Amino acid sequence: MNKTFVEDSRAEAQRFFDANPDIELVEILLPDINGVFRGKRVSKNKFLKSYAEGVNMPGSMCLVDITGNNPEGTGMLWSSGDQDNIAHPIPGTLHRVPYGKQALAQVMMSLHDLDGERFFADPRNVLQGVVDRMAADGLFPTVALELEFYLADQNTETGIPLPPAPLGGGYASDGVQVYGLQEIENFDRVLHDAVSELNRQGIPADTIVAEAGPGQFEINLGHVNDPMQAADHAMQLKRVVKGIAWDHKVTATFMAKPYSDQAGNGLHVHVSLRDAAGKNVLSPVGDEDVSDMLRYSIGGLQASMFESMAIFAPNPNSFRRFQNNAYAPMSPNWGLNNRTVALRVPAGGPESARIEHRVSGADSNPYLVLACVLAGMHYGIKHKLDPGAPVEGNGYEQTGGKIVPRSMISALDCFVDGKIVKDYLGERFVEVYDVCRRAEYDQFFAEVTTLEYRWYLDAV
Repeated sequence: MNKTFVEDSRAEAQRFFDANPDIELVEILLPDINGVFRGKRVSKNKFLKSYAEGVNMPGSMCLVDITGNNPEGTGMLWSSGDQDNIAHPIPGTLHRVPYGKQALAQVMMSLHDLDGERFFADPRNVLQGVVDRMAADGLFPTVALELEFYLADQNTETGIPLPPAPLGGGYASDGVQVYGLQEIENFDRVLHDAVSELNRQGIPADTIVAEAGPGQFEINLGHVNDPMQAADHAMQLKRVVKGIAWDHKVTATFMAKPYSDQAGNGLHVHVSLRDAAGKNVLSPVGDEDVSDMLRYSIGGLQASMFESMAIFAPNPNSFRRFQNNAYAPMSPNWGLNNRTVALRVPAGGPESARIEHRVSGADSNPYLVLACVLAGMHYGIKHKLDPGAPVEGNGYEQTGGKIVPRSMISALDCFVDGKIVKDYLGERFVEVYDVCRRAEYDQFFAEVTTLEYRWYLDAV
């Protein structure tokens, strides 16, 4: 690692501690394949040494299911001796933790092998590999993410979410008030504190929207020219919203489908592509409504969508979002200014031409989602894939006979059998991701639910 870079980064950290003399502990944060931060707390002095030395962390921590278990079969646990890797701090991500009672700092890290190579299963490194591949062809993504979530009462008795009462007092609503301002006012202490904290950290949170479910909101992140930074911002948004919500006596969840009769939580990805001169290559030329480059990008996203679904919908609950007329696309269709399709070209001037990818759940890993979206776009451009005609009207009724995988196992089968995503994410990564997801599936379906008792206990 470059000596000047290390010294400058350490100096940045020292200035932070000089400005925050009460902080003695730092939480180091690494994303696992689920999009959950894992790590540990270290002393300020140990952390400062990490700029030169790194911090030892086992690579197996990336390869866990949502319960935190390391499944057999990844080759990263017992058979390898659960070896250490080296985590290095990411400059610009050291901040004060904005919630809780203890004075803490937090910093994001990236994981490397002992020889300095990127660790293959760190989701940040998976995304970086795709970004590097696009850069080699002179393509540079500009990305913005939108995340939906629910606020719910802290129901500690059953753990089942309930619509929350307004923080200022009153009754919980079970109605739908899309774009309602009163709903934002009811929870403005959470929402405004979260946006203020994100902006303090340099994360461009610029819009709050009340969504289609009771207590459901969306916070939009401004576009950035670094896909890695966009995914970092999404991870920090989840962490900030959850922590601040808890301080205000409510729970925040990015679970894909917390209520069976309400809208699910989505992660929408807006992407445009620049050339080396900074020009948007997706912009139409002359009398074109849609440029060839944009059409090819959509064609690639269509071609890779089925084999990407295991990333876009990573667990059994994820697939409960995919219902007709529920704002979760069912088919790899596309359209102009049409929210009923999977791949939307939003309204706007030629210079803002972009694709809105509307398939993923908010429970997905933003690094891996971006890796799959960018891989699909790049593949389509390389192979000049034609997406066909855009859909007009209700996209849920115009599937062309193509429906995305509706279960976790069918999605995983497409994932491991596919060629496109495996080529971009790496064969070994696809293998270990599949092992972890199938282990989680087996645990999930090992438990008999109350619905099964109601339906089958007496009837069969």
